[in-house]
Amino acid sequence: METTASNELVAFLQKQAGEYLRSAIHYDEEDYELLYLREDLSDIEADTSTDEFVAYYRQKSREQDPERPFDLGNDHCTVSIYDEAILFHFTQGANVGTIITLSPEAGRDIIEFTTKCLEQLHRNSPQDIDAVPKWLQA
Repeated sequence: METTASNELVAFLQKQAGEYLRSAIHYDEEDYELLYLREDLSDIEADTSTDEFVAYYRQKSREQDPERPFDLGNDHCTVSIYDEAILFHFTQGANVGTIITLSPEAGRDIIEFTTKCLEQLHRNSPQDIDAVPKWLQA
């Protein structure tokens, strides 16, 4: 990603997400660029293999046309809600994409909707649920 475009994206994300912005990574077929990593997370990069992380999502981008029983068009963004982050994976082609993570507090509406769905599913589930997120235990 060109420096100007990278700077514009980071400025946009900082304006939109403020203190909740955790990281932003842009990747292509051969490489990736860590556009932003919040200061308090800098030690995470050493603990986590960014190469493996990017390789995983690069593979997800290649799976744009999986066999599926429906046609809703292209998958432009996948949102995953984890205990410690909300992850947005924007696919921009077969080998190009951008991964943005936010603190869970940034997505109160998304978290609230997901929590209500999970509560309902957990309440009506015949099996025990392991690993219930902290934000659902309240």
